[in-house]
Amino acid sequence: MSRPYQEIRPSQFVITLGPGSILETGSGPVVLKTVDTLFNEIGRTPQDFEIVDERLSRLELNNARIARVPTNAELGLPTDRMIYPTHGFPFWSLCTQHRPHQVLYEAGSGCPECPSVSSQQRLEKAGREAIRFVQACEDGHLDEVHWHGLVHEGGGCGTKHYLWHGGGRALRLVRIECPRCHATVNFGQAYAKSWRCSGRIVEHGGRPSSATARCVQKARIVQRGAANLRLSLLQSALTIVDMPTKLHDILSDRSLMGAVGALHPRGLLDQVALMDEAERAGLPPDAIEYLKQTPWSEISKAIDQMLGAGTTASSSLRDDELDRLRQAATSGVPAVPHPHPGSPPLFEVRQEDVRLVEGPHRRHRLRVAPVSRLRMVMVQTGYQRLDPQKAQKVSTAFGWNGTTWYPGIELFGEGVFIDLAGDSLDLGGGRADRWSGRFRSDPDGDPSLHPVHVWWHTISHRLLRSLSVDSGYSSAAIRERVYLSVRDGRVVGSGLLLYTVQPGGDGTLGGLVALVNRFENVLSHALRDVDSCSNDPLCQEAPSVGADGVACYSCLLASETSCEHRNQGLDRLLLAENLP
Repeated sequence: MSRPYQEIRPSQFVITLGPGSILETGSGPVVLKTVDTLFNEIGRTPQDFEIVDERLSRLELNNARIARVPTNAELGLPTDRMIYPTHGFPFWSLCTQHRPHQVLYEAGSGCPECPSVSSQQRLEKAGREAIRFVQACEDGHLDEVHWHGLVHEGGGCGTKHYLWHGGGRALRLVRIECPRCHATVNFGQAYAKSWRCSGRIVEHGGRPSSATARCVQKARIVQRGAANLRLSLLQSALTIVDMPTKLHDILSDRSLMGAVGALHPRGLLDQVALMDEAERAGLPPDAIEYLKQTPWSEISKAIDQMLGAGTTASSSLRDDELDRLRQAATSGVPAVPHPHPGSPPLFEVRQEDVRLVEGPHRRHRLRVAPVSRLRMVMVQTGYQRLDPQKAQKVSTAFGWNGTTWYPGIELFGEGVFIDLAGDSLDLGGGRADRWSGRFRSDPDGDPSLHPVHVWWHTISHRLLRSLSVDSGYSSAAIRERVYLSVRDGRVVGSGLLLYTVQPGGDGTLGGLVALVNRFENVLSHALRDVDSCSNDPLCQEAPSVGADGVACYSCLLASETSCEHRNQGLDRLLLAENLP
């Protein structure tokens, strides 16, 4: 017997699912409701599960706060206890137990050609037989297919089910018939048409009650399992602070830091005052004892970093991270190991392990810095439906006691930071000119269109494949983070972070950083045969028929878990014309 629920990981919720997504369960598909309904359901507040990242909150989330989705284990509940609120969707089902036709029916009514059963059995059967088609628009709305309007074209005869004729390999072979008035429609033709959108945000419940709430966009019929039915929009931030993980976790308490922020500017903060505020904030005894055992000079330095995280001079999260990564690669982080055993830092780069690697053509030297520990916070800010280029964003924010919150996840791992050792990246050739023109003509100045960004992004995808051969991670498990800093039209910094992360405080096992010692071989393998592809000449000639760059799955494209730009802004020939 199948389980009536589906287990999901918090990271899976943030990265691929979230409010408004359709989740397949043993009792049929369901839609996940908004996150605030979860905290109402479990009787807890988002503050109990807050993830603190001041830079991310200030620079990207308009000072909103971040909460992780709790697990059953955290709540002390059995693993088979369902805690996240959902509702069944879609409501229409298709019964395949009949010949020569099948029956399309409303779940609440049950299949009219099946024996009468109890209400609970009828709903369970309908869930298992849920129709695989839904209706969506580019403004983010999702609803049932309006089967009555599809068959009757604006009218209706009052029927609650339809006869489904045909099937097989093509939708054009499917014909839907009304059993009462015998009106029919070809489903293949209906699938290809546009339909009026109801304006429904499905995670909020029913359809809008007012006719004025209807959407002006045209809706399309799509399969409920389509990859473009819901595309998560993520914001992430790398935590680069020179302090132990445990000290960061203690100082992340908002009650404590609120008091510290009030005392610190007035010069009234010392270790005694901090202990008093920690007790007032209700910190656990082991946290207070840790503060007592830690030298005040170290605590004071950590407090300066925590308070300064919200007042960094940079207006861009990426520019700030790039500056900190370059500084870490130059001088190392932390400068001095922490004296307490079992207190690893949140971010660690050993300066003595940083290497300079010449490219195979000796045009550039790459500085390769192993990041043996890192913390990444990922936040789902919203989602899009159908076309990521044109679709509107639907926010996943929720309000709680006057504060805006987003769902997020805290991940730990390792990585490799790569930038140029002192020299600038001067690109030439026809492909660089083409990307430069595209960047200048873009009204928003999208940095992913800049030729330097395209160069780093392209070499990133080649390195992803090369690293996966020896690191022990699949290419889908390694993520990228491309940096480009442009000021007054001039590139002042660029680089690349390849990393792998997982939930929990232990991070990963060092498979990436161990490859820094033989990075020449990794780079040589990555750039081998970059000027050719097994899909040439089709791949090479793709821009002549409208593609942005020269890239395909045989030579460059990576999985969606790795590429933060959805495989856009890549060009193999740009890299081939400007090999390092």
